This record gives sequence, C-alpha cells and structure tokens, in this order.
Amino acid sequence: MSRPELLVSIILPIKDGDPALLDQAISSVLGQSYTNFELLLIDDGSESDYASSLEIKAKQDDRIRLFHIAPSGVSAARNYAIDHAAGDILTFLDSDDSLNPYCLEEAVSLLRDSDLDALWGGTFYGRAEDIKKLQQTVIGPIPTEELMAQRIDLTADRMHLTKAECIGEPYRFGEHGYINRGIAARFLKKECFATDQNRFPVGIKMYEDAIWNLKMLSSLKISYIPTIWYYYLENEESVSNVFHTDILERMENPFQHLTSILDLNDPVEYAAYTRLLMDSLRYVYKCLYGNPLWTAAKAEKKDLLDHLYKSMPWKEIASDKFRHSANARDRKKAFLFRYRLLFAYWKLTWNKM
Repeated sequence: MSRPELLVSIILPIKDGDPALLDQAISSVLGQSYTNFELLLIDDGSESDYASSLEIKAKQDDRIRLFHIAPSGVSAARNYAIDHAAGDILTFLDSDDSLNPYCLEEAVSLLRDSDLDALWGGTFYGRAEDIKKLQQTVIGPIPTEELMAQRIDLTADRMHLTKAECIGEPYRFGEHGYINRGIAARFLKKECFATDQNRFPVGIKMYEDAIWNLKMLSSLKISYIPTIWYYYLENEESVSNVFHTDILERMENPFQHLTSILDLNDPVEYAAYTRLLMDSLRYVYKCLYGNPLWTAAKAEKKDLLDHLYKSMPWKEIASDKFRHSANARDRKKAFLFRYRLLFAYWKLTWNKM
C-alpha cells in the first residue's frame, strides 16, 4: 500500500506590488514537479483594485486559497497563514521571487522519513536575466541520496557560526548559492509552529526574518541543504530599498532583540553583529543623511548625528572592543565615526558606495 503524499503549504503574503512579478511567483508554484500543495495568498490590506485582481489570480487553480486581512505587516500575515495552513510541511515565498521547479519534490523527499524539523535550502540572488539563465540549467530533481550526502547539520558544535551566518556573512556554496538569512528556501514541519516560539516576530519592521531564524536554532533540529531552491530577485522597488524617515526606530528595535538572542561575548557572533551594525549605519546614511529626499533642517541633522554617536547600538562602533575585532577597513570607518567624520567621508565617496 502506497503512503499518502505529504501536503505542502506555500505561504505568500501580498501588499500591492508589481502584478507581473506576482504572476511569476505564482507560476513558479503552479509549475512544481510535486503537485500535492496549497498556495495561500495572504492579502495584507492591498488597495481595493489590486485586492480585486487577486480574486482572478486565485481562480487559476483549485490549490490556491486567497485570504484578505486588515493591514497587519508581513510577519502577522505569515502567522495568520500558519494558523490556516493545512499542510504537513510549510514554506514561504515573497511576491517578487520564485521557486526552483523541483524544490518541493526535493524537500519532501528529505523531510518525509527524517528526524529533522526543518531544512534551510539555498538561494540565488540576481537580476531577472541572471535568474532566467540559471533556471535554464535546471533539468530535473536531484536524487535524495545526493542531497543527503551534501546536508550540513546545524549542531551545537557550529552554533556560534550558524548564528553569525544568520545575521552576517552567509554560508556560501558553488559559484552562486548561499543560505539566505530570511524566509527563502525554508521548509518546516507543521508541528514546529505548535507553540509561539517559531512564529514570526510581530511589530519589527527590519531584520525580522533574521530574528526568526535565530529563534528557530534554539528549538529545532535543522540542516542546511546546499542546493538552490529559491530565486531572489534583485529588485530596486523592494521594501528594503524604500526611503523611510523613521529608519532609526525601524533598526534600533530589532537590534534590541538581537542583543538578547546573540552571545556577544563570543568573537564570531560579535563580529557578525557589528558587521550588521556597520551595514545598518551605512543604510541610515543612504536613507536619510545622504538622501536628497530627506530635507531636514540643519539642526535636525545635527540631532541625528548626536543620537548616533551617543546612543546604543550605534556607539558600539566607537568602542575599543569593536576596533580590536574589526577588519582593517572597518577599523578605518570606526576611527572616522569616532571623530564624526564618517558621513562626510561617505558623502565624498558616494559614487563609489
């Protein structure tokens, strides 16, 4: 007697966006070699015309389920979908990305009889034309035995490194693959969500996916699968590239969470944390201080600088601990930051950033 097929739930939050990219995301699900799935479209308060268009998209296939919810944010939308998912295995997709056509088949083959709770597969990040070229090289599913041989268990022995990879330099494989620090190519058994431990953190607007990954490490048995399952589109219109006047608040909140999860006495985790901190400071510059859209008065700009130099987590960049652990390039930036010259330096080198 054959075993029943496992049902996979693909969770896709939507809030307006490019209809063509959404069509591409949906098509990548409908084109899967493994057909026992449901696609949950979670409309997180889109404009009325866009929300209405989703009704048409949902009628493409009986396996698509559409939910309209009040604007709640992407984390709350994903949590809502988790509560309504019927699948044995859950995975996530963003509306401007797409899936490898064999990823469901490969993930199910690995999780079906495994004691693992979750798989973290690989991502390819690139332009639309780069993704198309890579997709043309995919000719069939990778045998389960080959995937198992490549698997990397996230054991306690590599925990510091794994946590660092969740927020800093990711694990890379092959010429283009890496383990994304977000939701890309995550496959989890439904029972992982029986408690709130592995739900998405609500109320955090940046790095919420990294926090979610870090929380999972403390409660689940997970393996890296170094094969590309997820295509992450290089998209200038994505949420992470939008101008925000409240960028400091958006960043400081998640850093408070990160400091409660990470072991900052460990040099590997501390180096990754401060690398993310430096990248975030650069983003603050691009988003506000060096952005022509930010037309704040001179006094307001001075207040911003005062806040950065005197407040956590930013003033960590000026600490002796940071300078002693940083590479030569970041030590130079730390020196400039300490003497309030870093933004002036970035202004002079803007075209090289």
